[in-house]
Amino acid sequence: MLNQIKSLIERAIPRMSSAIVILTLAAFTSPHYVGIYNVVTLLYTAIQVTIDSGARFAVIRVLTEPGGMKIMNRYRVIMPVLAFVILTGLMLFLLHNGTLENWGEFFQVLPVALAPGFGALGLLYVGTLQATNQWGTLARMQLRASLVGLLVGGTILVLTHSLLGPALQLAVTEGMFALLCWRRARLNTQPLPHSTPGERSILSDMGTMSGYALVSWFQGQAERLFMAVFAGTAVLGTYTAGSAVGRAPGDALAASTANVVRVGIADKETPEEIRSASDHLLLRALMLAFACVLIALTASVVLTPLLGGDWKPAMSMVPFIAMVSFPVVLSWAASVLLVRTGAAWKTFVGPVIGVVFGALIAWVASFDLHLAATLLVIREFAVVLVAYVLVGRSAPWRSFLVAAVLSTIGLAGCWLLVA
Repeated sequence: MLNQIKSLIERAIPRMSSAIVILTLAAFTSPHYVGIYNVVTLLYTAIQVTIDSGARFAVIRVLTEPGGMKIMNRYRVIMPVLAFVILTGLMLFLLHNGTLENWGEFFQVLPVALAPGFGALGLLYVGTLQATNQWGTLARMQLRASLVGLLVGGTILVLTHSLLGPALQLAVTEGMFALLCWRRARLNTQPLPHSTPGERSILSDMGTMSGYALVSWFQGQAERLFMAVFAGTAVLGTYTAGSAVGRAPGDALAASTANVVRVGIADKETPEEIRSASDHLLLRALMLAFACVLIALTASVVLTPLLGGDWKPAMSMVPFIAMVSFPVVLSWAASVLLVRTGAAWKTFVGPVIGVVFGALIAWVASFDLHLAATLLVIREFAVVLVAYVLVGRSAPWRSFLVAAVLSTIGLAGCWLLVA
């Protein structure tokens, strides 16, 4: 449990700092500008998860199998440049179609294009520290990086009331964290865990999981993309603010839990061992998810009077969207289980279901944010259900049942007390 808490802190800190910046941007500007920034960060996360996730899933194999370091060294040379070029090109497209209204806004958000490259450069060192269970060290370094990012980005935001502040916060945080992990990993003397060689090549698994990560990103962000196209940046900005408060704690827990489960089942061989180990870790994570829900609810109560009437609809959806904390923990871990059981290619099935839900959620959000948030929770459970069926005998069904009960009770309470 201690490692899970430390891993949660490591993943929660950057999300919380980003949420703080978004909410500060909301306080100084309007839903329209929050929506613009969210479009840019959607593109960033699409690039980031594509180049990061495949390598992250294979990082223990990279560190322990012959030829792994050669692949990683090539990755660290190519990916930062490729990510910057692609993301800059997409920003130019946003300038062309009018989402970014002028060159000033383009240059304000341009620092975001540096962030995926920093993540790629630091991935090997982050993986080394994760594989040796140095979660406390990672959490402390993430805190330092986030504080520097908040200091730089927050100061610029307060002084200029512009998009440059949150863009710098993101880039500086990623760059500082990569630097700190590099310095610490060079001093590492702890042995790396044994990992059974996979049936497929490292590059094959990296490619499969990168493709899955992109599809999963579309699954998780489909409703925002549809909102940007069909409902406009103002609706997107409202939804983003609510999501920043309601989802940030749960998403951080999901990312940290996936890391812990990946390490925890690395040396397990039989389906029974994998199921038992993952159920043990996921049931603990669901206890932490309950705390994440309480944090989100408290934040919405505090922020509602501070942000003012324009943001009341966004804050009223927070209790509903916070309930996604329970299934999203299982959703992230399910992809780890599929890879460990040799079924990485099956990870594409669940996200396809999620994309279909995304269009429905975007349409519903245009007239009822509470119902849209409820559909978001149902979507995550549908994805987990399909993934667990594909995992087969290794699937941790006890954690699924516990999460379903917790979310059902929570949503019922939301509809009775909030809606």
